[in-house]
Amino acid sequence: MVNRVDTHEFGESLPQQIYKMILKKIIAKEIKAGEKIVEEDIARELNTSRAPVREALYLLQIDGIVERLPRRGTVVKTFSEKEIEEYNRVALELIRIAIDYSREKWNESNRAQLAQYADEVQAAFERQDVIEYETIAGYMLLFIFRVADNKALIRLYETAMNILDVFVQVRWTRRLMGSFHAKLVDLPAAILESDFERAKQAAREALDEGVNLSEA
Repeated sequence: MVNRVDTHEFGESLPQQIYKMILKKIIAKEIKAGEKIVEEDIARELNTSRAPVREALYLLQIDGIVERLPRRGTVVKTFSEKEIEEYNRVALELIRIAIDYSREKWNESNRAQLAQYADEVQAAFERQDVIEYETIAGYMLLFIFRVADNKALIRLYETAMNILDVFVQVRWTRRLMGSFHAKLVDLPAAILESDFERAKQAAREALDEGVNLSEA
C-alpha cells in the first residue's frame, strides 16, 4: 500500500529519493497509468541533473512500476487484474512469513506500539478517508516486518506493496475499504493474544478483500 521508504535506517542516495518522489506522484495520480515520465521535467523540478532521474526510473522499472516502450520512452505501467492478484499473493505470503518470524519478539513495547497502530487504523476508518486509511494500515502491517527484524523480507514486501499501492489509490472505494477493514481488525487483535495462526488467516482474508476486483 503506500511507499514504505521511511523504514530504511540510513541515508538514501539521490536516485532512491527521486524514486520515492516519482512513486508518490503516481500514487497521487499526478502521473497516470500509461502516461510518459519526462526526465527533463523531473530534473528541472528537483533542480538536479538527468543522470539520477534516469537511475531512479531504472529502479522503478526493475520494481515493475514503469516500463520503457519503443518510441515512447518511460511510461507508468498499467497493471492487469492477473498481475494485481499475483502481487497480492506475494504480499500475503510475505506477511505470513513475517508473522512467523515475529512470534518470539512481541515484547511489551512492541505490543503497545501495535495496539496504538490498531487504534489509529480504526480512527482513520471512522473518518472514511480512503487514502489516509490505506496509509496508516500499511504502516501497521509494515510494523510486523520491523518486529520480525528481517531486512530482506522488508525489501521484498515494499516492492510488492508499491504495486498494490498504485492499485489501491486508483481503484479503492469506501465500500472496498470497509470490506478490507472488517477483516483486518482481527490481525492485530490476534497477535496481541499470541494467536499467530489466526493472525495469518486474518491477513489472508483482509488482502483478498483489498483486491476484490468485483467491488473495485
